Amino acid sequence: MQIHHLQFYVQDADYWQGWFVQKFGFIPTHRQEDGETLRRGVARGAVWLEFASPQRGSSPVAQYLDHHSPGVAAVAFTVSDLEATVRFAETQGGRLDLTASQPTIITPWGMRHPLYTQSQPALRHQTLTLDHLVLNVPRGELVPVVAWYAAVFGLIPQQRFKIHTADSGLDSQVLRHPHSGLQLPINEPSTPNSQIQTFLDHNGGSGVQHIALAPGAILPLTQRLQAAGVAFLSPPPDYYQQSKKRYPHLPWRDRPWRSLQAAGILIDCPQPDALLLQIFTEPIFNAPTFFIELIERRSQAEGFGAGNFQALFEAIEQQQRQLPQHC
Repeated sequence: MQIHHLQFYVQDADYWQGWFVQKFGFIPTHRQEDGETLRRGVARGAVWLEFASPQRGSSPVAQYLDHHSPGVAAVAFTVSDLEATVRFAETQGGRLDLTASQPTIITPWGMRHPLYTQSQPALRHQTLTLDHLVLNVPRGELVPVVAWYAAVFGLIPQQRFKIHTADSGLDSQVLRHPHSGLQLPINEPSTPNSQIQTFLDHNGGSGVQHIALAPGAILPLTQRLQAAGVAFLSPPPDYYQQSKKRYPHLPWRDRPWRSLQAAGILIDCPQPDALLLQIFTEPIFNAPTFFIELIERRSQAEGFGAGNFQALFEAIEQQQRQLPQHC
């Protein structure tokens, strides 16, 4: 199983197509409209995105946006046996969307998964892959959602995290496909005031919190985006001080390492001799919901580091404290 493409529902598909082209270096792929929905596509490397916006108030996209924040409305998968996947998903509580042009399963919690049997081609000379995406679900739903993806798509539970601050917390289970390596962390709030609950409140329920793009080398793209005005979450104030104590063997004073710190990139060692570099944008839509991660894995780093996970949680929490109270 692999991700075929991600479909965003937004108010202005033209704007967001242009934003990803100008900021991230994607190329436009298609422009379609049918009087009801405007569709614009972009691609870079192996990552394909589509943005759909309503042209009529009665369109499915408009109805979605009446109840949800802009963001990822559908995650399309490539599967080896489409009919068998659909049949089994229905036995597990999923339902087939009979109005969709492509076979699409709607999960018991409302996530849409169009299904394909052939992967999108990777565009040459543009290194970018989708490392993982993160799903947020309500408190008490983590176990059944994990069980559903494991049963229907063959994802296997990996790392488990319990992240807390003085104010809030979350529980997370990482799923991984044994063949493609696709990773799907799933979060639920562990406290009523958790940042995950804030996401759920503003998103109108479960949804994709963020996607992680792997450009090969994280620093050049980070610097390009910062120069283009893309806002990133700042690491906690003592993050690098604590990281230097945790990993004293790393060459913190070398120029490349000083550049990573100057850019605000998080640095973790999930396994001995492995390195995980990550940075996260602020939410890109006008709500404390969806954001984008850049990630680089060195020396075949696998999974996720607890230090970076904690730092991300604290950074999002700090950013949400700065929001106006009515948001």
